[in-house]
Amino acid sequence: MFVFGAQVDNEGDLVLYLNGTDLEGNPLTVENLQTAQVTVGSEPVYNISHPDLDILAVNDGDNFLSLSLLTDYSNSTNDELDDIAVLYDQLLDNLPLVYEAKVITFSSTYDLKLDWTEAFDNLSAIKTAVTLIHEPRDRTALFDSMGFALEGDLLVDGDGLVERCRPAHMLVVFTDGEENESSVYTDKNILTSIINDDRTTVIMLGTSTADSAELLSLAGDRGAVVQVDNAASLVNEVANWSQSLQNMVKLTLKASTGFASETVSITIGTQTTTVVDPSQLLCTQQ
Repeated sequence: MFVFGAQVDNEGDLVLYLNGTDLEGNPLTVENLQTAQVTVGSEPVYNISHPDLDILAVNDGDNFLSLSLLTDYSNSTNDELDDIAVLYDQLLDNLPLVYEAKVITFSSTYDLKLDWTEAFDNLSAIKTAVTLIHEPRDRTALFDSMGFALEGDLLVDGDGLVERCRPAHMLVVFTDGEENESSVYTDKNILTSIINDDRTTVIMLGTSTADSAELLSLAGDRGAVVQVDNAASLVNEVANWSQSLQNMVKLTLKASTGFASETVSITIGTQTTTVVDPSQLLCTQQ
């Protein structure tokens, strides 16, 4: 169970976007998620029948996610890149149309394939951007490419993922090699610090030729690593997680519950996740 994004809205209510899988890895349904019990600090439990708590399926009007897709083609065959395009298609199809996306590819340098585009307006353009095959292949500027995805062109306001004014930020990275070319972001700890400070979710997808320790570090505190033998296996490994995204819910906790500066805990069955100090989550950028 994962709090995908969180914000305090203009009415002072806490809004959380929640999805997940059960302990066997099966996607949680909307009905499963609506059984959530919520506590604020040490206060009594709120559930869906309480007037101060709503749990509804995410709909197309809930534009809450900024998504960056970053693909390493430095050591990849065309077949491997086809497999990653299939994986991205699954992700894009399962997500409710509540996201804007940016698509970047890289080898020795990064290449912006598609700037911020609303899925609701032009999902086909996003899908086209992730299917492109690249030549020539060269070295691997993983750190610089992630830095560009996160912070964008430092001379352009709002260009980077962490600058986007939405409750949830997610960076999905595929790589099948080790960093060996970056010149700007030369320390992975700098990237990890940016990721953790912004509450960005980073999903690192790697094959057996990638550096496992590097992937774990770059995922940050909230992220995840999926590493298997080859790109085709990645498609199967992330299928359940990807499917769980279509069942995402919007959980709204009224300001009257006094959640500010408290820990909010959400429990479904034996799983519990928490949001600490949610009053700091209001997005103030335009």
